[in-house]
Amino acid sequence: MTDVILKDAVKAIPTSQALIEDPLLNKGTAFTQAERDAFKLNGYFADVVETLDTQVARAVETIRALPTNLDRYVYLRDLQDTNETLYFAVITRNLDELLPIIYTPTVGAACQQYHHISRRPRGLFISYPNRAKMDEILANPRYDNVECIVVTDSERILGLGDQGVGGMGIPVGKLAIYTGCGGIAPSTVLPITLDTGTNNAERIADPLYFGWKHERVRGEEYDSFIDQFVQAVKKRWPNVLLQWEDFHKNNANRLLDKYRDALCQVS
Repeated sequence: MTDVILKDAVKAIPTSQALIEDPLLNKGTAFTQAERDAFKLNGYFADVVETLDTQVARAVETIRALPTNLDRYVYLRDLQDTNETLYFAVITRNLDELLPIIYTPTVGAACQQYHHISRRPRGLFISYPNRAKMDEILANPRYDNVECIVVTDSERILGLGDQGVGGMGIPVGKLAIYTGCGGIAPSTVLPITLDTGTNNAERIADPLYFGWKHERVRGEEYDSFIDQFVQAVKKRWPNVLLQWEDFHKNNANRLLDKYRDALCQVS
């Protein structure tokens, strides 16, 4: 029996490549020599085992050398997607300096340019054309432990109006704050963008825009889609905190009123 358990435990250990590609597990140059031996990481990094303090100092030096705040935003998003331990160490130790970078005001420019600066997917995009696949999308086992969701339909991003799927920058940034300042485990948060189209002509005309190039769904179709989403979330995570973020005022209050008692919610 012990041998079976041991074999199962070994199978659960990710390959060296998978380990360094998982932002929740990757430690970069801070992997100890014992960890490098155990997980066959020798050769992936230079010889010195660095402390987290050293990694933070290098990252901060890089951030401060970048020419614009949008460049700093892009660098930090790349860091979040490769090494979340380092990312949160950097922002929590330099919160006054970096909070305006990871959220307002810089996140507004990031939302406007999201389809140009995006590197790796983060969170879930649920489009109206994929509404029949909603349960399948939410069922990904990667999200089994989700406790907090921030969702937007991106129609009223800050004071910038309709940004299409570029509004994903808002739930990503808000959840980073919840982790960095509130201590919510990054493995338990999920940013979601509901893609119901966009009325932003610049986005539709942009060949690099990767959202659904269709005017926004309205009326009964929109309400049905939102209801399907709420019911799917409720079924998948009955006790999740669902925060609505940057919906247009014509929808925000009525949706909150309608679903106030469906889940633990914030708006």
